[in-house]
Amino acid sequence: MMTDPTPTSLPADPVTVKPVRAPSRRRALLGGAALLGAGGALGWAAQSPVFRDWLQRRGRAALAALAAEVVPEGGVELPVAFGDSVRRLVGGGAIAPAKLDRLYAKRGGFPDWAGALFSNNSTDPIRFSAATAPVLLNLLWPLGLSNRVAFNERSPLKGPRVGRFASTGGWTLGTRPGGELFNGVDALPLNAAQGQVVVEAAHASFRPCCDNSAFFQDCNHGSALLGLYQLAAAQGASAAELFRIGKVANSYWYPRQYLAAAIYFRRVEDLGWSDVEPAQLMGRRYSSASGWRRNVDARLRAAGLRPGNDSSGGGCAV
Repeated sequence: MMTDPTPTSLPADPVTVKPVRAPSRRRALLGGAALLGAGGALGWAAQSPVFRDWLQRRGRAALAALAAEVVPEGGVELPVAFGDSVRRLVGGGAIAPAKLDRLYAKRGGFPDWAGALFSNNSTDPIRFSAATAPVLLNLLWPLGLSNRVAFNERSPLKGPRVGRFASTGGWTLGTRPGGELFNGVDALPLNAAQGQVVVEAAHASFRPCCDNSAFFQDCNHGSALLGLYQLAAAQGASAAELFRIGKVANSYWYPRQYLAAAIYFRRVEDLGWSDVEPAQLMGRRYSSASGWRRNVDARLRAAGLRPGNDSSGGGCAV
């Protein structure tokens, strides 16, 4: 873990998000088989005769290749670093390391790379993968929730009910209740221009568990995405770059919904995942709960590509 005091800057536009390592053909096929299993992210799709016919004609490698675009097995590196933000969250009481250690003792232990952030600065790129996404959720959640920024004065959370949202009431891993932590920790300074970039992207970024934008951070994923946007903006990212970063984060946090979206765009709109405009994908039409059901789920059903019901993405608990 690098310990330079200043996080690396984002490269010039366009931002680059890099798959870490492409799996071998054998691993890709095995990955596709796992996705299609009863408990896999695309288990529902395997029940569809139309989808099975497509698989028979194109082969499981086609599905594995599609999944490798949306949620690469090796993960995706973002041009964003934590810097000293996590250390500041600990110092401000938004994260109590001992509570995280107790929680993760039941999950195999808190990862060393994440624990090092409690006391060290980091210029390492944030890497999303199936393994890191849940941990990143619990590191970015308190950042979006508690970081003191001017735009939080306009947040729908501000007011007498501040502690009654899933994001505030659900965050129990600090030294104080989440409602008391809201907008109360100097973890990451943003100037007015950077704050405006965050607000612009957050108002237009949604998540498939509800119909609220990231600016209305009423759940853990909303807070985490807002925290990630603040990190990126503080390191020079534009609003367009934030949408690209959000596309990666939401894909790992909601793999079922975004794999379904990838199938929709490929089979209905004839667009590859890399050709799907991040701002369009992150908007209300495809990433809000009602928008996803109406414009992805229902259209896949109409095309015979999606039978039955599907569960939502990750819950709002730690």
